[in-house]
Amino acid sequence: MMIADTAGVLLAGGKSSRFGSNKALAFFRGKPLISHAAELFSRLFSETLLVTNSPETYEFLGWPMTGDIFIGSGPLAGIHAALNKVASPQIFVVGCDMPLIQEPLVRLLCQESAGWEIVVPELKQGLEPLCAVYQKSCLPVIEGNLNEGQRTLNRLFEQLQTKKIPEPLLRQADPRLVSFENINRLPDLEALTDLLQS
Repeated sequence: MMIADTAGVLLAGGKSSRFGSNKALAFFRGKPLISHAAELFSRLFSETLLVTNSPETYEFLGWPMTGDIFIGSGPLAGIHAALNKVASPQIFVVGCDMPLIQEPLVRLLCQESAGWEIVVPELKQGLEPLCAVYQKSCLPVIEGNLNEGQRTLNRLFEQLQTKKIPEPLLRQADPRLVSFENINRLPDLEALTDLLQS
């Protein structure tokens, strides 16, 4: 069953400077890294969107795309662009470098969104803003921050009604928390393969 009233959004705006090349296109388990989350989102959401400033790179996905309105302003600008573009009242955002995102975790976060402007996972090491739900009602505050040159996502959580989902609850949906494994450097890709085999 598809998740209602939610658009699945992938952010592919990072420079991949630590990776050495465009990590979204790095091959993992036989396909580009970005394809793993894209295939899951295509099954879960009737509306999908890729936020990228180089759409020609991702034509192979066949997804609707949009670019940042605030260029060079990081992930917050990507969330802003998505909220401006989608028809759905809320978005589920994930970075393109999180290939192991799990369906039960996505469903849990979306189910927890009623009455909240943001739903964000809270792990022992901190919040996971690029695996979270954002309502369209966040737009004025996000835009205000970007206009002021404030790009930090943590500030947003203090300004808006934010529900933080604790790790024990997250583990009920994703026992090993593999959804939050992301790729920054080439060795991370090898480590991810080892993790899946352990």
